[in-house]
Amino acid sequence: MVKKILAFTIMMVLGSASYAGAACTVEEAQAKAQAFQQAARNAAQKAPQKYQEAMAAMQNELPELQKANNLDALCKFYDDWAEKLK
Repeated sequence: MVKKILAFTIMMVLGSASYAGAACTVEEAQAKAQAFQQAARNAAQKAPQKYQEAMAAMQNELPELQKANNLDALCKFYDDWAEKLK
């Protein structure tokens, strides 16, 4: 499951590389994605229910964020879920 997170996160960050005018930069999105990944790994071991919720959100919300081409929303998603997983 963690491999799915990593693969999907990489896809999202690479897919959003063209949004130079956004307040959240690609580099910030990458850093936030890494923080989210770490929080997800920890939650998978310590809080499986939270982990399941995060995975459902990734499957439901992240594709919409990708379609919207909005780095700010992507950064907010990662920030919110990293916080929820702590």
